[in-house]
Amino acid sequence: MTEFKPERKEVSISEFFDKNKQMLGFDSPQKALFMTVKEAVDNSLDACADNGILPDITVKIEELGKEKYRIEIVDNGPGIKRTEVENSFGKMLYGSRFFEERQTRGQQGLGISAAILYAQKTAGFPTEIVTKTEKDLTAYHFVLDIDIRKNSPHTLSITPEIWDVKSGLRISLTLKGKYISGKQSVEEYVRETAIANPHSSFHLILPDKTIEIARSVEDPPQIPIAVKPHPHGVELGELISIFRENEEETIEEVLEGKFSRVTKHVAKSLVEKSKLGGKKISKLTRDDFEELMKTIKETEFMEPRKDCLSPIGAEGLFKSAMNSFREYHPAYFSQPVIRGPFVFSGHPFLVEAIAIYGGDLPKEDPIKVLRFANRVPLLYQSGSCAITRAISSIMWNQYGFSQPVKDQIPVGPLIVAVHLACTKIPFTSEAKEAIATVPEIMDSLDILLKGVARQIKTMKKKEAHKSQVEEKFALIEQILPQISLKSSKILNLEPPDITRIISKVMGVVAFREVNGELFAENYTEKNQSFKVVLKGEGQFTESVKNLKPFQKVKLNFSKEVINSTEIYVDLPEPVLLGAYSLPKVFSDE
Repeated sequence: MTEFKPERKEVSISEFFDKNKQMLGFDSPQKALFMTVKEAVDNSLDACADNGILPDITVKIEELGKEKYRIEIVDNGPGIKRTEVENSFGKMLYGSRFFEERQTRGQQGLGISAAILYAQKTAGFPTEIVTKTEKDLTAYHFVLDIDIRKNSPHTLSITPEIWDVKSGLRISLTLKGKYISGKQSVEEYVRETAIANPHSSFHLILPDKTIEIARSVEDPPQIPIAVKPHPHGVELGELISIFRENEEETIEEVLEGKFSRVTKHVAKSLVEKSKLGGKKISKLTRDDFEELMKTIKETEFMEPRKDCLSPIGAEGLFKSAMNSFREYHPAYFSQPVIRGPFVFSGHPFLVEAIAIYGGDLPKEDPIKVLRFANRVPLLYQSGSCAITRAISSIMWNQYGFSQPVKDQIPVGPLIVAVHLACTKIPFTSEAKEAIATVPEIMDSLDILLKGVARQIKTMKKKEAHKSQVEEKFALIEQILPQISLKSSKILNLEPPDITRIISKVMGVVAFREVNGELFAENYTEKNQSFKVVLKGEGQFTESVKNLKPFQKVKLNFSKEVINSTEIYVDLPEPVLLGAYSLPKVFSDE
């Protein structure tokens, strides 16, 4: 019998992912179209973020035939240098972000190259890229694909092109895909991306509609800077590797130079406590490293640096939530909650969340959970994601929500948006669709979500009290005047002014719409000064100074504005009627 000897050869990374497209999320025509848009938009947002540019991004999807689409993404970013285009798009695992300890959307240099590889394999078309930097006199039009065996770009042509922009990039791909609307669609992805990136605007040209999404804030986020790993959270194996790579230095020099928050004094103290003074790194044993690791864990360091992260922030979260969910006419937006920074495996991270409650949100459905990682929405594999599991693990019954099955998503009119910002997101797979259940992240999410849940519980109590007050007010307004009239008639006297009596009983500042006009009435016993903010399609503000007791004032808002907005007032909520207490992000403006 002839012995079978299989041929052995090295496989390029492009060949590997060509055979395993599902690992990167390209496992169906529907998912492939979504992933292509996602990877291109993420790259555009990262490029703009690194250069302090407010992104204006156009996404165009054109149907060419059955399961055949042309996707074009255009941005106003810095563009890519002509010499970098081929490797940036035609070589997998090519990029700079993998080596940096700072928050970015892309990390591995896989996403857009995987989309180009998928396009050329399924539709047979090369990818077209037009780039222009601020220094270029003209744009350059590249037509290329990927040499799969060599994992290298195969350029078909490079030609100058007139493009009347300061800078930017346009990429066009033709691929096998399937366009859908609704859940897990391109539209849902872009709308949620706008929530996590309130400084961005989007123009969508889809096969069945055109959508404009305006930015909610006008300031670009702070550019995150690269930092070194924090000593808390570094694993033993990683600690050993760092020292082995720097054997020519002293232990103190490596501790100070390769880790964040370790000063010369702290480094010296760590060496002394570990009894490693005078030892060379090349002579350190495993027991020595374990002793050093033990000392590091017992030592208090400054908290991780925040400037390597780019959180959405309280103002951005609130304003983007207001813009995105006003169609539901929510009864309440929680104050954004931010916790951190924390650290796992040496990587700094923080978590932030906001809740939207009531209004026209469905009362009998499970609450809606929006998951974000480094400002990127996660639409797939929700069941295996740390965020979903953290929400499910909370006992929501004690916060006033029905949770028919323990460790399941509760039921009620609620949206919870949760963002994890980290220098290295621990995804469950290369497709970057779910966050791994790292203990440190799970603990931070538990703290975060309970903070949000407590706000909702408090709000529900206030809302119930407010309803009772409004009902009481309506009854008093109807009954007291009638009692006054009948009593006056019996006594044959003129009806008295009972405004003071109503004020003494009620003690509220009332905001009510009458025939398209908005009035504020002071039913308290002291002067009231406040700021009124109407928030909807736009934001409209008016201040009222020293509104006297029993006085009524007309607010100068148009009927159109009043009908399309919600009313927020800078007053403690117990003295409000027909308005909500002004959020802190508005109060600080």
